[in-house]
Amino acid sequence: MATTATESIVVRRPVDVVAKVTTDPGVLLPLVAGLGRFAFIGRHEDGTEEWDMFLDIGAIHVGGRVLVVTAERSLTWRSVRGTRHSMVVEVTDHPDGAVVTMAMTVQLGGLVLGRAAELLARGIAGRHLVAGLEQLRHHLEFGPAGP
Repeated sequence: MATTATESIVVRRPVDVVAKVTTDPGVLLPLVAGLGRFAFIGRHEDGTEEWDMFLDIGAIHVGGRVLVVTAERSLTWRSVRGTRHSMVVEVTDHPDGAVVTMAMTVQLGGLVLGRAAELLARGIAGRHLVAGLEQLRHHLEFGPAGP
């Protein structure tokens, strides 16, 4: 089984500016550092990147090597080693600028205890996603890319 936490935020900046920051893992990940710690491993010829990611979800550390794929308005990753998890970050149009949506899916081993841990992880991950989205919004609206 798996569980997914999904959160969104409106960023009052042009969608192309938001997408440029949001789809660059080298820019995005340090901005949402509250999610955990990240280390760039390398870039493949097809444009995908490998990163080591360790996400802090309470006392649970979800991590391992991930494959990051970027597109014009999205960034996704999936684990290739370590704890099974994935993340989707999407930028869509909004009348006030752009909406950034983050969805993190975690799959932990075990039946009853694994499912209980997943439910706890979803709540904690959701709070981390909100904090990360707020950091991103603040950076885009008031930081170096702001007006």
